[in-house]
Amino acid sequence: MSQKNPPATINAPVPSGASVTIRVEQVDLLSVTGQLDDPGLDRLQGRLDQLLDADARLLVVDLSEVTGCDGRLFDLLARTQHLIKYREGWLRLVGLGPPVLDALDQAGLPEVLLVYRAARWARHGVH
Repeated sequence: MSQKNPPATINAPVPSGASVTIRVEQVDLLSVTGQLDDPGLDRLQGRLDQLLDADARLLVVDLSEVTGCDGRLFDLLARTQHLIKYREGWLRLVGLGPPVLDALDQAGLPEVLLVYRAARWARHGVH
């Protein structure tokens, strides 16, 4: 298990006696590439497990290099989102290219909502 640095807090004085506090936390980035068939999903699950075991709370998943997938990807992401949300964190998806969007066309409403919520924060989340 890797050790993470604790969040940094910076207090900066500003005019008129007010202060500004900036809190910085580690965001983990996971870039997913290739075909997400059985072996690909197993590798992805293993990598997500490693991140969760290392107490990841803020996770960005880049799906721009995915060449193929099906609805099982969304099941995996939904489970991950649930675990991260329990830790008061978030999961964000970026790089939703044609293979992911094509699979999303076949997905059920819960999976569609998961992807929408996880991708909406990034202006460039969908290509």
